[in-house]
Amino acid sequence: MQHRPLPNGFQIKTVTISRKADGYYVTLSLEDKSVSKFNSDVKSTSENTLGIDMGLKYFVVTSEGKSVPIPQYYRKSQQRLKTLQKRLSRKKKGSIRWLKAVKAVAKQHKKVADRRKDFHFKTANELLSKAEIIAHENLNIKGLAKTHLSKSINDAGWGQFLTILTVKAENAGQKTIAVNPKNTSQDCSNCGQKVPKELSQRIHSCPHCGTVIGRDLNAAINIKNRAVGHSVLKARGVLCNSRTAKREAHAIP
Repeated sequence: MQHRPLPNGFQIKTVTISRKADGYYVTLSLEDKSVSKFNSDVKSTSENTLGIDMGLKYFVVTSEGKSVPIPQYYRKSQQRLKTLQKRLSRKKKGSIRWLKAVKAVAKQHKKVADRRKDFHFKTANELLSKAEIIAHENLNIKGLAKTHLSKSINDAGWGQFLTILTVKAENAGQKTIAVNPKNTSQDCSNCGQKVPKELSQRIHSCPHCGTVIGRDLNAAINIKNRAVGHSVLKARGVLCNSRTAKREAHAIP
C-alpha cells in the first residue's frame, strides 16, 4: 500500500526494501533539482544562529529560553515490554506461540522507536523554522551511553536526533555547527567567568556579574556564543570592569 503519492517534479534515485517487525517497507530516495542546496558559506551571526543544549531533564533548551520536554518513550513502555517478555519466557522456544511472542516484543520495540523518531523529526523541523543555523555541543554520545545514565541517554536518542537535524538542515540550505562542549554549563554566559556547580544544581547564579538563569539556558547561550565566535570575556570585560570599579569606588571612604 502506497503511503502517499510521489510529489510532482521529483525523480526516483534509489529504492530500498527493508523488513521490520510488522512487515516489509519500500523506501524511495527522491531528487528535485529545484530544491535549495546546502550553502556551506553561510556565516554564523547572533541574528541567524540558535544555540541548543540537550539534556535529560529537558530534551532541548534553546538560547531563546524555550524548552522541549523529554518524552521518555522507552521508560513509559517498560511495563508493557516486561509483560510481553514474561509471556515470551513461558513459551517453548521454536514453537508457533514462541514465534508470535517474539514478534509481539519486536513490534513493541518498533512502536517505541517510531514514536521517538517522529518526535525527533518534529523537534528538528521546529528548531529549523526558528533559525538558519543551529548550534549544538559536539558530544561523545557513545562514551556517555556507557555511563550509569545509559538508559536515559539511549531513550532520548541524541545521536539519531542530531543526524536528522543535520540532514534536514542541509536539505533546506541551512546548517548545524558542533561546538566544544567543555564548561558550557560552568562558564557564565554573561561575563565568561567560570562558576563551578554540581549536576544537581539547576540554577546558574554568577557571583561575579549577578546573572541568575537556568543552568540549561546558560549552557545554550554559551553554545550559541561559541558558534558565532563571540568571546564573552572580551565582550563583557568592560562591563565587568566597570562594575568592579563602581564597587571599589563605593568602598573608598
